[in-house]
Amino acid sequence: MKLCSSIVAALFLLTAARAAADEELADVNKPAPAFRLPVYNDKDVGQKFLGLDKFVGPDAPDKKTKVVLLSFMASFCGPCKKEMPYLQSLHDKYKDAGLRVVMVSIDKEEEGQAKIAELIATNKVTFPVLKDRFNIVARRWLGMQSPLPSLFLVKPDGVVSMVHRGYNDDASKILAETVEKTLKN
Repeated sequence: MKLCSSIVAALFLLTAARAAADEELADVNKPAPAFRLPVYNDKDVGQKFLGLDKFVGPDAPDKKTKVVLLSFMASFCGPCKKEMPYLQSLHDKYKDAGLRVVMVSIDKEEEGQAKIAELIATNKVTFPVLKDRFNIVARRWLGMQSPLPSLFLVKPDGVVSMVHRGYNDDASKILAETVEKTLKN
């Protein structure tokens, strides 16, 4: 019976990966790919699973969202670790103005997942950090290879308004300016 369920799970993942490969990647002025993932810090967030549909789209329950800042990261990515406290500061500063920060970890191994949990605790992260253990969501947003961290801004209508892949010294300044400008509109 275990072998049968393992085969079914493998077929599901293969089918999902092929479907994701056939879709266009998330990009500026295109609809954001939908997802629902488990939440690492579910006690802080109050939800065990979270999807983009909580914040964007006509039926989104969070009507105060003005922009979603979505960041893909991993425990082995040095700039991602530096980014986490910065995103927490943006969340603290702009959450009442309509910014929603969501981070997606692409760590597959249990060791990396444990490191993510430690980073969340160390940085006192209160925005949702999601588990994309099989990288199905990451492939739809990032493709097969993309530099980390990768950031996306998604408007309440579900359209991607900004994409920033990789890290550079100006990233935090540009991100803060873009968030402020988006929240003022």
